[in-house]
Amino acid sequence: MSGHRKEKLAELYRRVATEFLQKNISAVDFVLSITNIDLSDKLSRLKIYFSVWPDQKEKDVIKSLEGLKKELRAEVGGRVKTKFVPDIEFILDESEKKRLKIEELLNKQK
Repeated sequence: MSGHRKEKLAELYRRVATEFLQKNISAVDFVLSITNIDLSDKLSRLKIYFSVWPDQKEKDVIKSLEGLKKELRAEVGGRVKTKFVPDIEFILDESEKKRLKIEELLNKQK
């Protein structure tokens, strides 16, 4: 699989996932952001990294995302013409929390 094709597919999957989630998750009291997309080399697995603010809503959002996984996969299959539709996995992106923790520790040392 050429890197260029994989990148184009990953970006297309990101757009489809973003549009789908905007339509299907009512984010009234939280903010949901897709932070990264990772498509496996064989195009069989799509990992969608996301963050939620405020943190207290993470469990509710994860539950909602897991409930929408089959519908999202069907949407991806209908809008992106490929031989196979990848399995979708949602992963909570902890990088922002880690960055803030490091920043906090550095500020304490000053």
